[in-house]
Amino acid sequence: MTGPADHRRDIAGRADIDHLVRAFYERALVDPVLAPAFETLAVIGLDAHLPVVADFWEQILFRTARYQGAFAGVHEALNRQHGLAGATLARWLQVWRATVDELFAGPDADRAKSKAVAMAAALERGWRRGT
Repeated sequence: MTGPADHRRDIAGRADIDHLVRAFYERALVDPVLAPAFETLAVIGLDAHLPVVADFWEQILFRTARYQGAFAGVHEALNRQHGLAGATLARWLQVWRATVDELFAGPDADRAKSKAVAMAAALERGWRRGT
């Protein structure tokens, strides 16, 4: 919730999403829990990956059609390799929410957090089913 001294604004478009995604990845890459799952991206090309992630979030928040990836499949592979379920996914959500809260406030910022929780829950369900 924002107050009179709160100067954060809501996520308003692609530039804000790019900023949010980069800030999150900068944190994830040095987080002791998350770094192992993210370090491969740092080696193979974080700068190429971040626009794809931003396309995903732009589609989620603003209903664009730029994202052409396979969200569930990519995260299933990462889960098999790094064990993302449970505490690691909870930490991902914690870092994501903290990053959103530090940078933005408003309905779209709230939606970025609630959609992340919903996606994490869907991934966990799929992983439990073995899909």
